[in-house]
Amino acid sequence: MLRRPMEREEHIRQRGLIRLAGDREALRLRIQLLLSGIGRGRHIDLTEVFHPTDTSSFRLALYIALDLILALAVLAVALLGVRYVLIAAVPFLFNPIFHEFRRTRYEHEIARVNYCVSLALALKKMRKWADRDLDVYLKDAYSHLDRMKPILRAGPVMSGLNSDPFQAAVMNFFLLDLISFEILKKRLNRYHDHFLAVHEAVGRLDAAVAAASFRQSMTTWCEPEIEFDAERPFIRAEGVVHPLLEGAVPNDLSLEGSLLITGSNASGKSTFLRASALCALLAETLCTCPCGTYRGSFFRIYTSMALSDDLMSGESYFIAEIRSIKRVLDAQKEEGFILCVLDEVLRGTNTVERIAASAEILSALAGKNTLCLAATHDQELCGLTSGRYQAAHFEETVTDEGVAFDYRLKPGPARSRNAILLLKVMGFDQSIADAAHERADAYMKTGKWTK
Repeated sequence: MLRRPMEREEHIRQRGLIRLAGDREALRLRIQLLLSGIGRGRHIDLTEVFHPTDTSSFRLALYIALDLILALAVLAVALLGVRYVLIAAVPFLFNPIFHEFRRTRYEHEIARVNYCVSLALALKKMRKWADRDLDVYLKDAYSHLDRMKPILRAGPVMSGLNSDPFQAAVMNFFLLDLISFEILKKRLNRYHDHFLAVHEAVGRLDAAVAAASFRQSMTTWCEPEIEFDAERPFIRAEGVVHPLLEGAVPNDLSLEGSLLITGSNASGKSTFLRASALCALLAETLCTCPCGTYRGSFFRIYTSMALSDDLMSGESYFIAEIRSIKRVLDAQKEEGFILCVLDEVLRGTNTVERIAASAEILSALAGKNTLCLAATHDQELCGLTSGRYQAAHFEETVTDEGVAFDYRLKPGPARSRNAILLLKVMGFDQSIADAAHERADAYMKTGKWTK
């Protein structure tokens, strides 16, 4: 769900389901208990169920043929006498060995089929609860469940692990679990569209329970108001915090256009970018925002943050940066609003080209259908992008003990520098810091670097 923001109807539906899970604790615990019985099979891949490619009946026919051979051998011994026992010995020896080989080879596929059956049976049990509030959200899935009756009647594939020795022997000799698996797999292939609807319904319910629990763990949250038909992109959020930080300092975010944030190292720029992107993402996916209030248009969300080079492919940090930004520019050609969040645009190249290219990229991103939220250390970009970007900054307070931050977003570009001061705070020799200050001051006055 976090990878697929919801459209209007689905968003309204999921928001109501999350409210239900949050308001009715007894129902939520009952759902959790039922779903816990299905388990979490991390190795289970449902792709083959949703888009079946193996529709062959060869293995089913083979297993049934082996059963018939065994049955005929037993019948021959019974009718013709023990002198034909050697004929019966062949299938009696072959079938268990063949069973063990096939069962081991298809263990993951059997687990996948059993998972699907268990999921459908869980929805069937929910239906028996006859809970009117829950049935409002599951009634469409119930109709698909009715079409899956052949699967529900068959039940999951049997296992000899918990059976008595006689039942286990019968299963091994007559390949009953393998036959059951092939039948269920074919039925799932036949009803895969209906199972997809069941899977989606139970998945949405499971996610709603998780979202309700997520809300309980948060000190600050709200239900968002999303304008799906807004004429222009915008965000108005009060008290935005990062959900993973304890005691986070809240900041307001009001975007009618793009915003460029400057500020000192460690002042909170990147954290604010992450918090803002998460706020928009969680609004459109979990109907839950880590802020006091949230109202905004519907976005496709893109970020270019925390990138790294790729040694194995030979891709440098700068190449990774421009690839990341290029996909946002390509996305602008499509319909709909975009929210893009960029941290330190083009930090992987030299100063002159970085500022020149960054100014043009930021201008291109600040289109009519895009809100760009960017952070930079290059103060020059504030002037180069004025008119297209609002300016804001974080700042520090310098004391005798070092540098203190209030993590409050303030209007306008930053005026202070603290990178050299941090050298002293972190224990660098005073002469290094003093010489660096002199060199920086000389550059600010003359525009040229001194040796």
